[in-house]
Amino acid sequence: MRYEEAADYLGIAKGTLANWVSQRIGPRSIKIRSMRFFRQEDLDVFIEEKLAETERFEKRRRRQRGQGALVLTSRHPDLFLFFVMTLALAVFLFTSVIGF
Repeated sequence: MRYEEAADYLGIAKGTLANWVSQRIGPRSIKIRSMRFFRQEDLDVFIEEKLAETERFEKRRRRQRGQGALVLTSRHPDLFLFFVMTLALAVFLFTSVIGF
């Protein structure tokens, strides 16, 4: 396949494929004179490698999500923290007045 066909097969723009090839991060290809060709098998291997890379990244991201000391699921975390701090201040003042 030539650039345009390979880019269509991968579902990307021809220029993106050209950039990947020039940066040596794209699928394997062969250059004959001034033309570059891609084998369908090499494009399939490239797709599989990218899928595996994405899966590894997603697994790593899921593991990192639970490592924080405080996980806020509120849409307004600043408002949530304001209420928590207000509650803590109220408890402090209440306990200091009563004498606990």
